[in-house]
Amino acid sequence: MSVRSSTQNRWFTNYVQSLMTTILDEPGEVDRDGDIPLHGQTAQAWVRVSAAEPWGVQVFALAAHSVPVKAALLRELNEINGSDPAVKVALHEPGSVMVDYRLFADAVTEDTLRDVITRVLAVADRIGPMLTAVHGGSTPIEVEPSTSER
Repeated sequence: MSVRSSTQNRWFTNYVQSLMTTILDEPGEVDRDGDIPLHGQTAQAWVRVSAAEPWGVQVFALAAHSVPVKAALLRELNEINGSDPAVKVALHEPGSVMVDYRLFADAVTEDTLRDVITRVLAVADRIGPMLTAVHGGSTPIEVEPSTSER
């Protein structure tokens, strides 16, 4: 890695981390993988800086885990992918449903990053409980049922 690319890497990483501090209203803590964790109502998400070609930011969320792999689940994931072409929903082993969005570096601003985070978490929070109710498994964050649902 040249000095120039190393400097660009540090600059872009610091830029994204400063955006996340603004978006979260607190310093974004980086986990051991270098990702910034955050969460929705039922989903766990991360923001990952990719300072290698093509540079950008990956926002991804775990919508559900331990979901039994069945043809019906795969059909449902295909339908979800067809309804929102910007967001990719995929099944990873072992039964983890992930929601993913890649934002290229030249499009990374506070507003676009905030919008992508909101979109990924909205999709993950919407599909996680629905998929686990129909197919089994669980969401990363369990929501207490309201008193009317008990």
